[in-house]
Amino acid sequence: MNNINIRNVLLAIGAIVLVILGMNILSTFIGAIVPIIITAIVAFIAGRLTAGRSMGHLFRTAQTAGSTVMAAASRIVEEKTPVTVQGKVNSPAAKPVEKESPAPAAETPNLKNPELLDPTFEIKTPEQIAAESQRLEAEASQKAAALDPKALIEERKKRLLNNQGGQS
Repeated sequence: MNNINIRNVLLAIGAIVLVILGMNILSTFIGAIVPIIITAIVAFIAGRLTAGRSMGHLFRTAQTAGSTVMAAASRIVEEKTPVTVQGKVNSPAAKPVEKESPAPAAETPNLKNPELLDPTFEIKTPEQIAAESQRLEAEASQKAAALDPKALIEERKKRLLNNQGGQS
């Protein structure tokens, strides 16, 4: 038991403190500095690859590609040609979509809301919508004016207390 003295204890505590500090420095390096270095490398490579090009040129290229896709899509819609998608199909149960013939007009599909198929439906003008909105607002304000807030509060108290009296 001669080896246990203050010097040895202080050396052991010092070694533990150095290990903890080393772990903190290592975690800081891995957690903060490495991602910054990776970002810097990626930014440098992207900068070298796009050297001599302006951002305006890149945006114009993207805009041109988008307008080309939109023009092709509108052309397909106008021609009503079937769209074919090239690529790998993930599902083995997927079958090519065949053009379905339209259902006969005599059959009415079984809908939850058959009133949606109203043939006499007419589109309202903005003026008609505004007039109807004003009429509904006037009706709502008349109903609100006829309600007594104190009576409503008392009615709610009665409902919440299950008609137990609860008068205050």
